[in-house]
Amino acid sequence: MRLNFLLSAFVALLFLAGCSSSSQLTSLKTNAETFANAGDYSQAYTVWNSYLEQTPVETVSGDEFAKAAQTAYKAGQSQKALSWFDQARYKNFSSADMYKTLAAIYHDQDNLSKELTALEFYTENYGNADQQINIRLFSIYTEIADYVKAEEYWDLMGEDARKQEANLVKYLGVSQKLEKDELADSVATEILKLNPDQADALDRMAKKYYWAGQNRYDSEMKKYEQNKTRKQYKILLEELDKVTVDFKKALPYLEKLWKQNPGKEYAAYFANIYARFGDEQKAEYYKTYLKQ
Repeated sequence: MRLNFLLSAFVALLFLAGCSSSSQLTSLKTNAETFANAGDYSQAYTVWNSYLEQTPVETVSGDEFAKAAQTAYKAGQSQKALSWFDQARYKNFSSADMYKTLAAIYHDQDNLSKELTALEFYTENYGNADQQINIRLFSIYTEIADYVKAEEYWDLMGEDARKQEANLVKYLGVSQKLEKDELADSVATEILKLNPDQADALDRMAKKYYWAGQNRYDSEMKKYEQNKTRKQYKILLEELDKVTVDFKKALPYLEKLWKQNPGKEYAAYFANIYARFGDEQKAEYYKTYLKQ
């Protein structure tokens, strides 16, 4: 009789201890969420850490691991955040905020490959409504030379982003790599409206007009060499006037580039233009840079 009483009392104590422990863990989780909602992420992280250390991993939900990971990231504990996000994924949990935060962590770590994977997972599962993600993907695809994808994300970026100089300069590079000449000229023109001294856009316009003139010159000279008639000579003179117009259009862009970066890169253009103009003194001046 006495033995049965003692056993019953022991079981009751275990039950009460279990209830107390369960209540304590629930309180910890509630406190962690309260601190996080108040913006005290450092304290929230400490409480989440205590909760997860005391709770059997098999009873922690993916959502709880993800909430703890978000708090850890905001508290500056990126490695712990990654560890807890891994646990959330192991439990088949995912959310838009989770993958945005993962991408942010990998960005901070300069891990471009994993950042891209996280962002691509986000867009494949949660859509393309987040403009900041679209902007970042455009930048990444430009950086890794996936120009087709970069162009796709340019169209998904907001109008304000497409008007920013830095993004326009990247898009100029994309359009040139895709050999979309009219588009590249248009983008360069837009850039120069924002910044008349932007080197990439100046380079684009300088070479556009220079090569228009030079290619016309080469073509018409070849035609004349093959058919030296008065009629062909007259055509040649008319075309050479057009060459002069193109070269004159190129000069203002080249002059700005020269001020920024005098040297061999642009000296050949100047030397050839002034030789065509019959200005031997200026042509020789620029030729000296080619000998250095």
